[in-house]
Amino acid sequence: MDLDDEDHAPAPRAIRRGRPVLAAFLTSLVTTVAAFAALTVAERRGLLEFLHGGQQRADVEVPSVNGVTVEQARDLLQARDLLLTLQGERPDPQIPAGRIAGQVPLAGSRAARGTAVQAFLSVGAAAVTIPTLTGARPDDAVEQLRNRKLLTGRRQEEASETVAAGLVIGTDPAAGQAVGPGAEVTLIVSTGPAPRKVPKVLGLRLGKAKKLIEDAGFKVGATRVGSSDRYDDEVIIKQDPTENALAAPGTEITLVVNE
Repeated sequence: MDLDDEDHAPAPRAIRRGRPVLAAFLTSLVTTVAAFAALTVAERRGLLEFLHGGQQRADVEVPSVNGVTVEQARDLLQARDLLLTLQGERPDPQIPAGRIAGQVPLAGSRAARGTAVQAFLSVGAAAVTIPTLTGARPDDAVEQLRNRKLLTGRRQEEASETVAAGLVIGTDPAAGQAVGPGAEVTLIVSTGPAPRKVPKVLGLRLGKAKKLIEDAGFKVGATRVGSSDRYDDEVIIKQDPTENALAAPGTEITLVVNE
């Protein structure tokens, strides 16, 4: 065998087998490195949360929304992928009406993203119902208002056909209305029936004059005898109060009958 034949002799069988194995190893190594790099990028971008059983999405701290407006509460929750649900209204003397006065889950707890935080809206301090004070003495009415943490404003006088003078007719705001603690209530006090015009009975006989006076809401007082050439006998020639004068209902009208 010459030297040229030795240079072109077939390679040993072990060497021929080793080359495919090495190539496969290198290919696997490159694939593994590329996959690891891809997973690292995906992890940084938050694309692999499902591999952690949603751990990242289920571990959000719930912020406090107490004392803020509905719009502010919604913004605070949306920033953490949480929702806002209004459950109703409740009185709260510390939180102004229209702001959040309670939440579930509580602030500082943790909840899954997308969870609806239930909130209640403040209506301010608990409302107070104004009592019925008609017919009460003003001092007693003031006491009842104080017991309900209400203030007494100025007093107003009005005539009343049904409530005696000096007693309470009603209030402003009216009885039954709901107001906040410390609200001012005006007492309306009766001055008795409104004055009326006295009817004219001059020239009438006594019987007819009495009926007219009583129908107008007045009473016939003392009746005296007088004399006048201008009127017929047995008719009224004088009255006190005079016709069209204003007098309280029940006022006595004094009459003078012509003799």
